[in-house]
Amino acid sequence: MKLMPRLALAACILPLALGLAPAGADPGSGPFRGLDFCGEPVPLNRTEVLKAVDQNLLLLTEARGRIWLTLRRSPRFLPLVEKALAQAGVPADLKYLPLAVTNLSPAYNNIGRGLWRLRAAEAKELGLRVDNVIDERLDPVAATAAAARRLAALKETYGYWTSALAAHLLGEQVFQQAVAEAGGETNFYQLYFPDGQDQLPMTVLAGKILFREPLAFGYVHEPARAWPAWPGRRATTPAPTTIKSLAAEYGWDYKAFRDMNPHLLSPAVPAGTAVNY
Repeated sequence: MKLMPRLALAACILPLALGLAPAGADPGSGPFRGLDFCGEPVPLNRTEVLKAVDQNLLLLTEARGRIWLTLRRSPRFLPLVEKALAQAGVPADLKYLPLAVTNLSPAYNNIGRGLWRLRAAEAKELGLRVDNVIDERLDPVAATAAAARRLAALKETYGYWTSALAAHLLGEQVFQQAVAEAGGETNFYQLYFPDGQDQLPMTVLAGKILFREPLAFGYVHEPARAWPAWPGRRATTPAPTTIKSLAAEYGWDYKAFRDMNPHLLSPAVPAGTAVNY
């Protein structure tokens, strides 16, 4: 399939993606049709919500290099994420957080780290090891299981998955301040956040629009350029060892084994460490 030039493509797609359909059009039509998050309807009839999703969808579609890279990483990391979310009994829509925010990069490092943008204190509370030897936030398997537990707990606290998403991304202190200011209201869409802090959760909602139908935005699947599947095997070291020894034991070259285990920050590996092979 021959793709249109970038500007022509944007001219065709963005008016629809951004809700610039003819006057009176239903904002729930086209790319926005049936938009919900974890089964909770997104109130696109509220002007500020529609504008925020519009804005973040535009920013995502303009970051074409990042989106292509995310799509190429998807065969490697997305099945792992989807399986872990299903095992934890939480909604599959939570996968749009690592798709839209961290671009499915275990090495993501901006406020939080890893696929799920976990802060160090949060990760430790969830039982992950975070120090100068091991940082399990960078382990896609351990981090996804921990993030699923955290988001489920936040949903229990605040009553909405969208609010759980916001509390996770913004930090509970920020979210609780907004709740207190609103007199105890916990619905994300009815809370006020200064300085555009509410835009990050909106990025995830925009990410759902884009990633559920990337072809509609000009992203054609290219199997030959996709990253290889995650190996899916785990082991725990029974005694202190080294990355070099583990790579040899499991039949990988040193670099490939390190790439599968970004949470190993030191060549020396303590006993009781989970590794991927």
